[in-house]
Amino acid sequence: MKKQTILLLLIAIFVGQFSFAADISEYAVIKGTISIPDTEIKQITIYNVEEGQPAVVATAKVNASGEFGFMLPIATSGFYYVDYGQFKGRNQLIRLYLEPKLDINLSISKDNYVLSGKALGQNALVQKANGIYNDFAPFARVGGNVTYLDFYPWVDKGIAKADVFIKSIKTKDATFDKLLKLAVATDVEELTYYFFRMPRTAFPDKDDRPAVIKTWQTDKKFTDPDLLKLANGVSLMSNYFFYVTVNGAGGPKRLDLAEAITHITDPTLKDVFLRDAVATSRMKIEEYEKVAPSIKPYMISEASKSFLIDYEKVLHKNVGQKGLEFTYKDIEDKPVSFSDFKGKLVYIDLWATWCGPCKAEIPHLKKMEEDYHGKNIVFVSLSLDKPKDNQKWKDFVKKEQLKGIQIMADKDFDSDVAKNYDVNAIPRFLLFDTKGNIINSNALRPSNPELREQLDKLLKV
Repeated sequence: MKKQTILLLLIAIFVGQFSFAADISEYAVIKGTISIPDTEIKQITIYNVEEGQPAVVATAKVNASGEFGFMLPIATSGFYYVDYGQFKGRNQLIRLYLEPKLDINLSISKDNYVLSGKALGQNALVQKANGIYNDFAPFARVGGNVTYLDFYPWVDKGIAKADVFIKSIKTKDATFDKLLKLAVATDVEELTYYFFRMPRTAFPDKDDRPAVIKTWQTDKKFTDPDLLKLANGVSLMSNYFFYVTVNGAGGPKRLDLAEAITHITDPTLKDVFLRDAVATSRMKIEEYEKVAPSIKPYMISEASKSFLIDYEKVLHKNVGQKGLEFTYKDIEDKPVSFSDFKGKLVYIDLWATWCGPCKAEIPHLKKMEEDYHGKNIVFVSLSLDKPKDNQKWKDFVKKEQLKGIQIMADKDFDSDVAKNYDVNAIPRFLLFDTKGNIINSNALRPSNPELREQLDKLLKV
């Protein structure tokens, strides 16, 4: 009796929270218990889908007995996702198809969940679809030791199982059937592409890929706007284009957004994909300004227009401001100050001897220093190595015969230069004009040909 009282109280609270939706007369009730050994679960979150990505709908506290409850207004039937902390880690998927008047009990354990209740709707079938997702998920988790040696022998069987299941989906609700079939196909593709995005301990040859991937690659790839009704809809597009870009005939290259959207036919899909791609691309100002004219005509929603306004504000926020005055020592322990370079363009490379990507830029930087020798520009390499590695840095500079101005910060990532420019990852490049004002505090890399175009314009070569 006590447990029933607690659950009724939880439901009453949620009804109160959703009182703003008084015009929506029908709800779905979700009650449940969760028990995972050696893990204290304090809350459960329900996500729905907004434009192809998960969005929080409600959160419920889990009581001392492991009980929780929701009462959700359902304006439009669709997929919802239950998260107790496992969702983003691609662990057990608890996806529900919620409609008005459903009354669902969930009993959640570490590796599965049990459904019961007065009105489950289509969720017994959805649970089978979730099982297919769970089959693929271990191959697409961050930090796992699974490699192609495990994935390749398994993948054909996994896809065959998914195809058989898709063909078996035949309920009386054609709209649901179509969406569930799309969901399973999306799960399989998205998780497969994501596998190739994760770092591994063993790697196949470049051309060694599961044969099925070629059958998934088509000229007009994304045509169905229902993809945005799935929480991994945008992720599928992102992972697909990442895979194609990295594994193209010409080798890895930066994603060409203008090219990517030629493979998307639906205008809404184009709009949402571009908004997400720009937000996550970490483009430099120069790169954005180059691509913006070709993508802005497709970013037509009010959400995208608002996003671009905010994005461009952040992108340009530091331009024109005075650069930080600093003084650090060179390999001869002589002080070098930022103000020493006044009257010249200044290109600063923030790097460290332990940083692989930093060292990969060194040959390109050396070539630039050689090509721009005698021009009104100074190249500064500013090490963020730890103070205890000062001699290691000096030895590296001498061994590699590094040119330009070589100096080292006093407190690695706690130094003033790192803090002032919000440096939390390297390599990072800074570009200043002849007055010492910021042109770009996140400048193009030496390996990017567009940097030369920019410098030539600034130097009027």
